[in-house]
Amino acid sequence: MSPDRSQAQGLRVLLCVTGGIAAYKVVHVARELTQLGADVRVVMTRSAQRFVGPQTFAGVTGNVVLTQLFGTGPDAPHVELARGADLVIVAPATANALSKMALGIADDLFTNTMLMVRSPILVAPAMHTEMWTHEATQEHVVTLKERRLTFVGPERGALMSGDEGPGRMSEPPDIVESALELVAHSRDLLGKRVVVTAGGTREHIDSVRFIGNRSSGLMGFEIARAALSRGAKVSLISGKTVLEPPPGADFTEVETAEEMYDAVMEVAPDADVIVKSAAVADFKPETEVNFKLKKAEGPPPVTLVPTVDILAELGSHPERRKANGILVGFAAETQPDPQKLGELAQQKRDQKHADLIVANDVSSPDSGFDVRTNRAVLGDELGITDLGLVTKKGLAHGLIDEVVELLEKRNGRAP
Repeated sequence: MSPDRSQAQGLRVLLCVTGGIAAYKVVHVARELTQLGADVRVVMTRSAQRFVGPQTFAGVTGNVVLTQLFGTGPDAPHVELARGADLVIVAPATANALSKMALGIADDLFTNTMLMVRSPILVAPAMHTEMWTHEATQEHVVTLKERRLTFVGPERGALMSGDEGPGRMSEPPDIVESALELVAHSRDLLGKRVVVTAGGTREHIDSVRFIGNRSSGLMGFEIARAALSRGAKVSLISGKTVLEPPPGADFTEVETAEEMYDAVMEVAPDADVIVKSAAVADFKPETEVNFKLKKAEGPPPVTLVPTVDILAELGSHPERRKANGILVGFAAETQPDPQKLGELAQQKRDQKHADLIVANDVSSPDSGFDVRTNRAVLGDELGITDLGLVTKKGLAHGLIDEVVELLEKRNGRAP
């Protein structure tokens, strides 16, 4: 299904043109987006200006084209451009542009702006086949895709100097359509309230000692960022952590399982989605003293009792949540076998009455606590999806994709 072209109305597009012969085609991209009602701002590299003059883009967009990092006034163009963009398109994206974007090089207006951008980015590569297929270029493409940049093309076809093969920039209508699809994707949680729990809880033995776990909160914070990037209003409830909450999130820090329970139940009735990724302690000391127990008095007897099971409470009492809302739980398991991990995910989903369970293996050195990757499976009513080894950021966006599909089905709309 073609994207809704009316969403281009008022869209703030930053179009970055780098130095390839396909730059002349990008004029048509700028013109079509402008005709659809978008406010198109153009940045050109020095090499791009050897193929198309800035005045051409100024004529079709009605905006001054920027080419210089430094001006004579107090403004910082790269900051204003990046913060004022709803969408960024890099076309044509040369091998040099891809390399600098992947490596974080900032030596002109284009590259400085790209480091400032936090909105969705669409990349339309264009180069000779040998350059596109070169190992270095492909490594940079992988890096950029891991950072959630979206690619359109390149296509197979006629290239400069009479060559033919993969490396031809996608046609302007395809770039525009991909841009509108990316905008729709980045807004698919607009108007939705998402609650995310993160980190570990602490259950006190005395005034200085507690029972805790190794959770850093990285996974939950990435989920919060992913939901924010898709337009959601996010409430992030976290145990003690050194992480900085993502800008835009409504952040609440708690310490104990009971405090997290109270914080979650307060916002649950308004939440379209609740993602319980926190590592909540399963047990707590039956009694807690408000002073430090003396070592000289010997080990104290510590009797453990269960803490409140927040996920189970939410699952078994749907009246405490928003109607048609989605409930997601996490399961930390010491099971490296994906099939058995999936079985554990489905068992927990049934036990907790959740819509979706993410089970991740915390026994492998490259997965779980204190690392930025997870070996995870998703379990829902349709079955098990093995994600393999994936970055926490990638897992967060994949999870949000699943959540969006569940929301659309539950509300009677085809995904």
